[in-house]
Amino acid sequence: MNRRNWLKNSAALTVGATALPTLLQKAYADPAARQELYMDLSHEFRAAMLADAMPPAAVKARLSANENPWGLSVKTKEAVNNSLTEANRYAGRASMDLYKVISEKDGIPMPQNPSGGGGWGGPSKSYIKLGCGSTELLNASLMHFGSKGTIMVGDPCYISGNDEKFPMDKVKLTPDYQYDLDAMAKKVDPAKHSLVYICNPNNPTGNLLPADKLRKFIDEVSPKVPVLVDEAYIDYANDPKTDCMVDKVKEGKNVIVLRTMSKLYAFAGMRLGYAIGKPELLQDISKYTMNGFGVSLPTLMAAQAAFADTENSKMVLAKTTESRKYTADFLKKAGYKVIPSYANFMLFPVNMKGTELTGKLMQEGVMVRNWFFDGQHWCRVSIGTMDEMKAFTDAFTKVVS
Repeated sequence: MNRRNWLKNSAALTVGATALPTLLQKAYADPAARQELYMDLSHEFRAAMLADAMPPAAVKARLSANENPWGLSVKTKEAVNNSLTEANRYAGRASMDLYKVISEKDGIPMPQNPSGGGGWGGPSKSYIKLGCGSTELLNASLMHFGSKGTIMVGDPCYISGNDEKFPMDKVKLTPDYQYDLDAMAKKVDPAKHSLVYICNPNNPTGNLLPADKLRKFIDEVSPKVPVLVDEAYIDYANDPKTDCMVDKVKEGKNVIVLRTMSKLYAFAGMRLGYAIGKPELLQDISKYTMNGFGVSLPTLMAAQAAFADTENSKMVLAKTTESRKYTADFLKKAGYKVIPSYANFMLFPVNMKGTELTGKLMQEGVMVRNWFFDGQHWCRVSIGTMDEMKAFTDAFTKVVS
């Protein structure tokens, strides 16, 4: 979609929006407000802004935005550098090449050219949609489905704090902080709900749903209401191929799977994510996106190199596991109950106000996130390098003693 059509669609979408939350109404009418909504939706964006406001020398451990502290791999950096000789051209070919890489990686069919001869069949027939980070695609999904009805979410989850912006029906997590899929399945009502959102592994809790139980839930619910599975952290699961829900897309279910390159592949600043779903579902959200046009050529070529660099991915996973175990062992020894994590962060309850803890840790040069739910203050700490995690444990010991 070009900029002219995107702005035209923005104006057309004001019809029927008067019953929606105020910021969502504004976002339909004004692309600037849509950008405000996009940024406000992303907790990690806000956390990164806070970190960037501190003098670099004062930051000992940036553990608030679930970033990859090891950065882009050498091969990915080489791809970025090599792309610059072509950066004066539009990125159509690189975009198609990345579609093919993702298609092969996830076993998703490539749309064929309707005129025959094979080749690219165009975005309208694609099972894959690119975005500037998965947040663009998540935001587009919430805008589309939020205009159709109420979005069912677990509480807490990545988007559950946005109920003033989108119509939401929150279902409390189970006592072990998992999605209560049974309660959600019983409660879902096609006359009321337009979408069910599942973040798996969940942010901020970090736990992972049993794959067979989630598949059963999708089989039961998706014929009634579409299901969006946000798999931003799926790469950190013990068996990502088993735990991901792409097979449900292949079966033709009404499900959208979101992926990001920001975590394992260290693209938080490069901005790339993608959605996998039936073409008609992805077309529904297209009017709220740039249809991949906003993704730069260096990012597209870097992504191909990052996917191919499996040795670097193994290194990042191994180091993440090492740092996560060190931190969990420290917290458990100190008497804190850590929710088992299958992500690059962990969550644990604290005995002081979350804002007080984060403020004191910030004075020590350590940045973390605070949450409050279930009548309890919580700390979410991202997994960094061993040096960063030792800076966290030293500072934490100091401020809570």
